[in-house]
Amino acid sequence: MSGTERMVIAIDGPAASGKSSTAQWVARTLRYRHVDSGSLYRAITAAAVREGQDPEGWTPASVLTHRHRISLVPGEHAFAAMIDGVSVEEEIRGQAVTAEVSRTARMPEIREWVNS
Repeated sequence: MSGTERMVIAIDGPAASGKSSTAQWVARTLRYRHVDSGSLYRAITAAAVREGQDPEGWTPASVLTHRHRISLVPGEHAFAAMIDGVSVEEEIRGQAVTAEVSRTARMPEIREWVNS
């Protein structure tokens, strides 16, 4: 592949079926970095949770105002989710984010941002 081409390998399946473990293994084996798109949903959800607004009032626009704060930083085998330049790997797996991440994942505008 030339420097301008990208290879994307997508793995789909039900929750707890081993998608992430498989994806991480494939990335290590092929010497690629694993991108967990779920961490982007979780990171933007965490940023919205931090604002303290009732999630019932979240709109795509109110959640997307945080997108400039979210980044993925490359590591040896994967990318780490960051908010304002600080790793949030533990926070995005916590109960507060887990309780609300499906709300943001259902928003087509958020899906478009994650997939862009």
